[in-house]
Amino acid sequence: MRRVTFVLLHALVIVLVLCSLFTGLRFSLLTQDWLMFISPLLPQGDLYPWHLASGSILSVLAAGYLLLSLLRPYRSNPDLYHLWVNRLGYVVILSLICSGWFLWAGQFVSVMQPMHFYSLWLLLLYLVIHGWIYFIQHGKHILSALLPKRLEKQGLSLLAGVCITGFLLFTVTRHSTEPLQVAHLAPDEFIEIDGKGNEPHWMRAPVYTIETHGGANFDDGRSTIHVQALANQYESYFLIRWTDPSQSTHHLPLLKTQNGWKVQQDGFYRFDERTFYEDKLAVMLSPSCISGADSTTYLGKRPLQGKPSNWHGKGFHASMDGEIRDLWHWKAVRTNDMYLADDNFFGPPAKVQQGQRRYSAGYQPDGKESGAYVMNWQWYTPNAVIPKRLPDPKNADLSVLPWFGSAPYLSRNDKYPPGSTLSSILYRSNRFEGDRADVRARGLWDKGMWTLELVRKHETGSVHDVALKNGTCMWFSAFDHAQVAHTRHIRPAVLRYSL
Repeated sequence: MRRVTFVLLHALVIVLVLCSLFTGLRFSLLTQDWLMFISPLLPQGDLYPWHLASGSILSVLAAGYLLLSLLRPYRSNPDLYHLWVNRLGYVVILSLICSGWFLWAGQFVSVMQPMHFYSLWLLLLYLVIHGWIYFIQHGKHILSALLPKRLEKQGLSLLAGVCITGFLLFTVTRHSTEPLQVAHLAPDEFIEIDGKGNEPHWMRAPVYTIETHGGANFDDGRSTIHVQALANQYESYFLIRWTDPSQSTHHLPLLKTQNGWKVQQDGFYRFDERTFYEDKLAVMLSPSCISGADSTTYLGKRPLQGKPSNWHGKGFHASMDGEIRDLWHWKAVRTNDMYLADDNFFGPPAKVQQGQRRYSAGYQPDGKESGAYVMNWQWYTPNAVIPKRLPDPKNADLSVLPWFGSAPYLSRNDKYPPGSTLSSILYRSNRFEGDRADVRARGLWDKGMWTLELVRKHETGSVHDVALKNGTCMWFSAFDHAQVAHTRHIRPAVLRYSL
């Protein structure tokens, strides 16, 4: 390999590594709160394409460099220090590339996720010990030292070939899916939505398994999700099981203190509660199948131009291409007793409402005709609240307070001693009605595993819903008593119907 070619490829490596590094650090902030101080230095927005593209081109470049080194090696005589530093660099970059592809595929996540994370820090170490000598030698002229003095046709052709091949790899992997086979359900076969999943019909439905990672409170942030699907002529049924070490059925309970009632919270004020919250599961559906949440994730403190910042600094969900992404949001406290999942969607960023404390961008609920749950306090402050209603004695221990099993709050009726707790969820009715009630669901927890059954019509007629048909893609995220800190996976599952 000629030196000018080596220098040109070395410059490309620098660009790709820095792109992967800075986007990777932004992803790390989703789980590593102690790193938030570097947030202003990192890019914002839809970063999955940038991270996957830089990783794809770097993978092709690494393979090409290895091949060239075997066929036409570049001869140099580094001293012992640089020899071992370069070897460290080769090992670290190879570790990042391999672990990154395993994470993309959702395989061996328990090993590859920490391997990818710690390799990132080794990469930072390598950049320091590899680059500091060049900074001392060249100072402000460092860029001219890293760029080739002249360009040759051979080097440019090789560079173009690497970039084109890497972009093709990126295109293929960005649209790669895993099949979720939907078994046939005869008209006379019945599935009861009770969270048990014990009907014999489920035995013929293939199991789709995905390792998800990055969630709060799970063991090492990971949860294994198993999905089965059945369908008749009109509806699709889903049986979803996922690992969760604890059953969490408390949602911001009210605690009586010497000074009155207050909300038990540890992050709710910044809309990132991870202690006093319920378990949840989210399922996103889309007619398109792009790896990395289908371009609906915008990371950073203020990733959407002209829109407010978010309180927790992690980012927003929104659909910026004019297409709606359907979202089924099952909640162990708020919707489970309704036998529903909250039917929501990701759409364009909503208009900012005056006086609105929490801006949710494109994450919005479907419309409803009636029915709701509301918070059981009149006005929220971190230090004190006044309940809207007090339960009848027989309902005092319920995790959800029924409207017709409670009475308006009056201080003279508040006989609760300090240390007492109340539900913060108040049902105005037993369930939603209308568009928001399209997804029937029920979940049960047992021995470290949630089991959830869901059913929805293939076509609802709603502009906020995605049709259930061949080619529809799905993503699954689990929450362990966390408000927004959910697990994730990169490649979607694509529905394949046998009808």
